[in-house]
Amino acid sequence: MTTIRKASQKDAKELFGLIKELAKYEGQLQYLKTDLNQMTELGFSNVKPPKFEAIVVENKGVLIGYVTYTWNYSIWKGSTYMAIDDVFVCKQFRGNNIGQKLMQYAKDLCASNNIELIKWEVESNNEKAIRFYKKLGAEVNKKSIVKWHLT
Repeated sequence: MTTIRKASQKDAKELFGLIKELAKYEGQLQYLKTDLNQMTELGFSNVKPPKFEAIVVENKGVLIGYVTYTWNYSIWKGSTYMAIDDVFVCKQFRGNNIGQKLMQYAKDLCASNNIELIKWEVESNNEKAIRFYKKLGAEVNKKSIVKWHLT
């Protein structure tokens, strides 16, 4: 039995563990600069608004997946949108529609707040993820992402 819900402070340690698991899976662990204390403070403390929020999926009391996101504003659209940072489901639970349910929860959360757009990035060579997102009805465009690291 799985439960999908918004994350709370009690989820911080397990959520951080899943974030590390994703970074390791992607071969990006060396780029993970946040830590549990920072993540807890900025996402689950008295910072208003929080710097990020999360949706988690729980199976038998253990977190097995998540979506992290922020709320951003589009100058061109003149409205707020959800910017998804990460989507992750533990390997042994993939293929059970959990990712689809997480994304539906995100969509429903937006709808309940009159938000009409969700944006996120996917690596251009991640064909499996692109197929998954297209199956959800998402539009995948070829716009390039530009990064400018200042330190």
